[in-house]
Amino acid sequence: MYALLVFDTEDTYYPPAAGIDDIPGWLAGIMTEEGLTGTFFVMGEKAEQLLERNRQDVLESLKPHAIASHQQGNRLPLLPQVVEGRGWYDGMQAVREYEDWVTARHVRAFGREPVGFSRHNCYFAPQHVAVAGERNLPYMYMINQIPGSSQPLWYANTLTFPSAGPSTYEGFDRIFSRDEVFAERLDGLRRFVDARLEAGDEWICVFGCHPVQVMAREWLEHYTLTTGRARTPRELGWLYRTKPAAEAERARANFRRLCAFLSEHPDIQVVGIDAAADLFGTQPDTIGRDHLVHYAQELTHSGQIALHQVYSPAELVCAMAESLVCADRHGDLPEGLPRQTVLGPVSRPIIAPEMAEITGAQLVTACRGLMDHVVTEGDLPANLALESGRLGLGQLALLVARAYLALARYDRYEHLSVGAAPRYPRLARDLDAWVRECIGDHWAMPLDFSCEALAEHARLQTWTVKPAWLSPPQGTVAGGPFAARRRWS
Repeated sequence: MYALLVFDTEDTYYPPAAGIDDIPGWLAGIMTEEGLTGTFFVMGEKAEQLLERNRQDVLESLKPHAIASHQQGNRLPLLPQVVEGRGWYDGMQAVREYEDWVTARHVRAFGREPVGFSRHNCYFAPQHVAVAGERNLPYMYMINQIPGSSQPLWYANTLTFPSAGPSTYEGFDRIFSRDEVFAERLDGLRRFVDARLEAGDEWICVFGCHPVQVMAREWLEHYTLTTGRARTPRELGWLYRTKPAAEAERARANFRRLCAFLSEHPDIQVVGIDAAADLFGTQPDTIGRDHLVHYAQELTHSGQIALHQVYSPAELVCAMAESLVCADRHGDLPEGLPRQTVLGPVSRPIIAPEMAEITGAQLVTACRGLMDHVVTEGDLPANLALESGRLGLGQLALLVARAYLALARYDRYEHLSVGAAPRYPRLARDLDAWVRECIGDHWAMPLDFSCEALAEHARLQTWTVKPAWLSPPQGTVAGGPFAARRRWS
């Protein structure tokens, strides 16, 4: 089982005399001595600050490990504000510029670009995930998980490692210097690892800590970044309280115990997020006919945009639509087709039918329109215009599934009735609820902040969701479980 050992390196408040800058350095040094590769998610501001304070010792200690972006920092605008009210593509451009700023600081401090993106606090945006994928980078702390799954997942064509679900163990932040509490937490990690191995999981995430929390007394961000304002502790008249220096030695000793447990465990291999992305980034090149038959059955029977164990709904709908076009041209469904890398729709599909029925010929025309749009735009069309009205994407998916099953039986529909259909998979509701609760009602957001556009884009990109695997499952697995497939011996 592969393990990510991760650290959110984000404090920019404490002055040099507080000693907080030392902590990521000795965390990295101990891991290097124990033969482990950690992943440090470093704010652009923090990288810049370490460089300005001439902390080359800390920067050098971090370099043997994976170093990824933890966003710009506690500076305005925060990431949700960067995409607030924007469309999909102008939001992506704004995120590119946002992360370019981070990359420039990482290059100056570490001599290389970040190997991944991550969510800091609740500061999530679907365009942020998509830009990571555009740069062939993984994304850490994805906000959702496929129900019943413990796998990493693809979202917006990006490999993501979720913090939701059963795969993450945390709780070490403030306890490295408290021997009894740490011992209890380490025992909990042993039980967690045993349970995940028994379940046959392929990966886990061990959240090492926020380095600042090892020795700090307060979580200053809750006071300095509130209701759309950013202030320093000095401006607030607050003191920078830290633990006594003697506690640092106990913290080092206990952190070494954590590292020893992970390095000596016979069934765990700790890897950086860049190596994890290589391991879990394998995707099939083609989609076979058997997969499409089973998926078409699932859509037809459920009337929902179902998730699949290997492919995303977007990929499967593209393949079914292309198959119908091929059958119209050649007389039969193809045995397989290349998998199309495609984003979900970037605007809202209709739900209610604008026509009572559609002919088989019209459906093939709509499929050609879908494929033309995918080739030129890279995303699924929200709606397709026909002479008698529009077809929403969900409606098209259900119609294509019915027509595909008929052709698989060597039959065909001359006419198909058009009914109401969902806009996206049911998982979209979970993302919507998270965005509204965790971002829309977050204490850092201005009172007039709106998460409406952000929430809609998050919902629409659930068309791209699928599990990520070390080796994608083979065979007709559409109705199978999404959890891991085997026990580790």
